[in-house]
Amino acid sequence: MAKSDQQFHSTACNLCFVNCGINVQLGGENGRDIVKVMGDKAHPASEGYICNKATRINYYQNNPNRLTSPMRRRADGSYEEISWDTAITEIAEKLSHIKATHGGERITFYGGGGQGNHLCGAYGRSLINGLGIKYRSGPLAQEKTGIAWVLGRVIGTSAFYDIERADVVMFVGKNPFMSNGIDRGRTFLREISKDPARKLIVMDPRRTETADFSDIHLAVKPGRDAWCLSAILGHIVQEQELPMDWLESHTHGYEDLIKLLKEVPVADYAEFCGVDLELIKETANVISAAESVVLEEDIGIQMAPHSTLVSYLNFMTMFLNGNYGKPGTMLANTPMVELLPFEYRPTNEQGEEINMEYSPVTRSPIVTGLYPCTAFPEEILTDHEDRFRAAIIMSSNPVHSLPEADLMAEAIRALELSVVIDVAMTETAYQSDYVLPACTQYERYEATFFPMRVPDNFFHVRKPLFDPAPGTLPEAEIVARLIEAMDIFDADELAPLKEAAPQGIDVYRNAFFEQALLNPKVKDMVAYVLYRTLGPELPEGQDVSAVVWGLTQALTMRNPKEVAAAGYTSDDMGTELYNALMDSPSGAIITRTEAEESFSRIPYPDNKLQLNMKEMLEELQTLQHLQPLVDTSEEYPFALVAGARRAYTANTIIRDPNWIKGKIPFALTIHPGDAEKLGLEEGIKVMLKTEHGQEAVDLAFDDRMKPGTLSIPNGQGLTFKTDDGETVRPGVFANKLTGHKHRDRFVGTPLHKFVPANITAIA
Repeated sequence: MAKSDQQFHSTACNLCFVNCGINVQLGGENGRDIVKVMGDKAHPASEGYICNKATRINYYQNNPNRLTSPMRRRADGSYEEISWDTAITEIAEKLSHIKATHGGERITFYGGGGQGNHLCGAYGRSLINGLGIKYRSGPLAQEKTGIAWVLGRVIGTSAFYDIERADVVMFVGKNPFMSNGIDRGRTFLREISKDPARKLIVMDPRRTETADFSDIHLAVKPGRDAWCLSAILGHIVQEQELPMDWLESHTHGYEDLIKLLKEVPVADYAEFCGVDLELIKETANVISAAESVVLEEDIGIQMAPHSTLVSYLNFMTMFLNGNYGKPGTMLANTPMVELLPFEYRPTNEQGEEINMEYSPVTRSPIVTGLYPCTAFPEEILTDHEDRFRAAIIMSSNPVHSLPEADLMAEAIRALELSVVIDVAMTETAYQSDYVLPACTQYERYEATFFPMRVPDNFFHVRKPLFDPAPGTLPEAEIVARLIEAMDIFDADELAPLKEAAPQGIDVYRNAFFEQALLNPKVKDMVAYVLYRTLGPELPEGQDVSAVVWGLTQALTMRNPKEVAAAGYTSDDMGTELYNALMDSPSGAIITRTEAEESFSRIPYPDNKLQLNMKEMLEELQTLQHLQPLVDTSEEYPFALVAGARRAYTANTIIRDPNWIKGKIPFALTIHPGDAEKLGLEEGIKVMLKTEHGQEAVDLAFDDRMKPGTLSIPNGQGLTFKTDDGETVRPGVFANKLTGHKHRDRFVGTPLHKFVPANITAIA
């Protein structure tokens, strides 16, 4: 008989970065199944909204391929189970040897958390600092470093889109109907489409499901978004009245940008990007006339040609028209943690950035602390004396997610030591020396650092739904054991904090700040210190949340005004906020940032936006040659989107293909007209080929596609062992087809959304 407590428990979905609040009912034979999922109406952001993906999270929690023991790779490539003590001892000895021989900077750290788990990344930071690791990367370097670099140069502080109050909303390379990516995605689209006072503009080669709700759909040719945006801006500058007083008061360098845009041949750019000139003009006029405009982008452009330039043009479309610092535009915000900090980046008088840091071998730029993930294999597969010698990979699967998978695998195998911390044997784990099994995100306290809402921001600390699976440990404990096995702290260094913790939080708080001043290691490895000193005094099972207390203390010291505005007014606002989060199953508002503060938060002279980003102005001028950055050819006549969002695609933490529904859920899609020209019938098997590889795949028709394009879903091609022991790999392993040098020239993000390709029928 199935066991069920009939009670619903509050938590969050972990299948995209929005992390909607959900209420789940537990049951099953052992009470460890998630048997029902409903939206959490008390959640401050999602307000009861969920999509179809959230209802399937039991496939993540109860993955039959879970790891329950540390694994060590044998010489023949097979794996053997070993004890935790053996694993920790051997890994610690090897990390210590590499650090002593080559320095901690020759160890790299990749990842640190998935869509719903970021506390493990905070604990990972303790390991990074304890080992002296200088170079790290992760999934965000696949997508967001371009936009982060631009915003760091233009604004220099954290800011986000006030989408709910905007008169005009424009999406570029973003399909919230399928990918969500905004709060209450489908509800929002229905609301804005029914509001005659608001407009929705969508720029995407495909007529996406989001475009169905739009007032204007700009069906741009793939890879030519920069020309489309330049034409829109060119028409505004040449034909409309700009808010010159506002630009003079709130921006610097607008003159250089306006001068270039006045020279844009709007009609030529419109023709080149494949969008009707009149539609370009209509879009420009709507944006120019609106009181408030928000333009939000996503990975559809952040992994496409000219990705960094397009990010710059997206923000210029807002800022040249006065859309910053007022309701319904882009506003400064105050998150708990700036997961991808839009950091202040100083420049010289010529507008050139100074003090840029670079990776050791390829000299790739480091943005927001991350080197380009596409440079990962080149930083290893070399005889350069500064090459990486070891890698720690936490809650990430770079062999599957990064371009040119075989090369990524080769690089990991070439390391002197590779360690993966994850819940399953991933494609990356199968290349590594050691694999350490972690708890799932629903077996320990967890939180995500993604929330970036305005004006009110929130944070959600989620209690565990289940006890940890036997043989697994939370990342916090894994990190702590490694730090202790390497003797990074002396035995008595934490004694003052361990003595203070039982005496109450006030005594502990004073002791903590005193020790942080006296001992730099306490500050550098704060998550570990809190876990081992404050953690044991918290209620049972809550020790992993100790780092949240540290985060709330830091937030209230950094932004006391914004925290107080959210209602926290005691003498110890940090602890007050921590307690509120522990007592709020659906999350709580943590800060309020008023719109008018958006300018005072800009760290540049006179608190002005810096519009003259020299590198982008120079790149803008290259568009006049009307030459695609990446193009198709006779051999590869199609532009392949290598990883599209569909109704049943999500991040790869769900490895069981049984969660996916649909007639041909793993299919390559093509416009019916293209298929007819090639004599291909729907449902047949075709060979998809690129410069880097080929994969057999089923073919499906999609008349929403732009002719000349192909699309395969993201997150497929995962190895999975069925109940009868058979190993399957349904769908296309997209990064068997991509190349690591096919990347943005400024920040190195891969160009997954435009891969020249061809298809032929398989007899």
